[in-house]
Amino acid sequence: MKRSTLVLLLCFAFIVWFQWELISASVISLTCYLLLTVGGLVSPAFYWQSGLFEYWLAAAVFVATAAWFTLRVIRFRDRSNRAVTSSNSFSVDKYSSVQIRGLSLLGLVAYVSLVCPFIVPVSPNFQGNLVTTRLLSPLSKGVIRLSVNGYRQPDDLTDPIEHAYKKANHYILNRTISVKGGVEGPSSSVNYAVNEGNRGSSIVFLFGTDDTGRDVLSRVISGTRVSMGIGLLAALGSILIGTCVGFTAGMSRGMVDSMLMRGTDLFLAIPGLFLVIGFIAFIGQSILALVLVLSLTGWMGIARIVRGEVVTLREREFILAAKLLHVPMRRIVVRHLLPNIRPVLFTGAVLQFGNAVLAEAALGFLGLGIQPPTASWGNMMGEATGYLSTGWWVGFFPGVLLATVLVSAHYVGEGASDRRSFSLAAQES
Repeated sequence: MKRSTLVLLLCFAFIVWFQWELISASVISLTCYLLLTVGGLVSPAFYWQSGLFEYWLAAAVFVATAAWFTLRVIRFRDRSNRAVTSSNSFSVDKYSSVQIRGLSLLGLVAYVSLVCPFIVPVSPNFQGNLVTTRLLSPLSKGVIRLSVNGYRQPDDLTDPIEHAYKKANHYILNRTISVKGGVEGPSSSVNYAVNEGNRGSSIVFLFGTDDTGRDVLSRVISGTRVSMGIGLLAALGSILIGTCVGFTAGMSRGMVDSMLMRGTDLFLAIPGLFLVIGFIAFIGQSILALVLVLSLTGWMGIARIVRGEVVTLREREFILAAKLLHVPMRRIVVRHLLPNIRPVLFTGAVLQFGNAVLAEAALGFLGLGIQPPTASWGNMMGEATGYLSTGWWVGFFPGVLLATVLVSAHYVGEGASDRRSFSLAAQES
């Protein structure tokens, strides 16, 4: 077994041990919900409860991770299986070392965002007592206590599956958490609809706390899900719009091509910040609005790249030969053009993902993105500007994570570009 796989397995085992009750309750809740809605022929909305989806998603990812680790252990024990060695060598040859590093970092950040409810020590919006938890430096000690009110089964509830579902949901959604800094001092406790924690244990604020006593580590991990999700959706939207415009312009000639490219140039001539502010002024500030804004302001470069690639490909010998053989244009597009522009789209998608994450952080820093108390990397860095001298860690850690994602995205894009250049050189030779 590789050293990296062993490290991941140890981290996975630590998380399972650390949050065993919450993970088991989430898995039971998801399983019972599927059994009740599929086997019971009941509408999914009948048993739906708000606040459970993120726990169900994290539970599904954890089950898939456990299955993957099990398969890895079985393959490791079966040393006579030669197919494993051949598949590993193929993966190493297929991706460069730079691209592997970038994909590994992006995959790790994406995994953290998916299993966020099981990793965060406390709820990202939970505010401790300002006397003991305000602006604690990294590695400060504290105490966290979790209490769950006893579950009382309703008298009219006889189905065991529904009983297990209600009991698991009660543990997930109805808990009381208290946090205090140091080993002594007053505590702050509230009833939370959704929060995370451990029962009666000490805690170390690895990244410190912010001005209102919130755990910076929990907010950085929670902000990962927001920033990465917005960046991914915005990149997909930009790729879709840019591909449609660029492909149509590249396949057309004359007026259609000229009109589409002049419209693209018009959007490129407008400063991006003014364009974003104008869209936000009309659409408003929300996650959907940010995705639409970043998609509508990031497709122009992709459209020009796709258009240039299509114009080059349609004059190649294999396209001309297909036309001479009277191959339908639809088949030429599906079998010849689209597969050859796929590497360009992949590179553009990865780079646009990094640009979208950076743009979301910039908007959050300026106060135009996700609004507090919802955590994102941008608004965390924006909030930290008021006390950089006394709480530098509040904006430092989300900035480091943002830089890591951007560098990883450019690593992946650079590796894909180099691999495409090598492939084209091999074809020409």
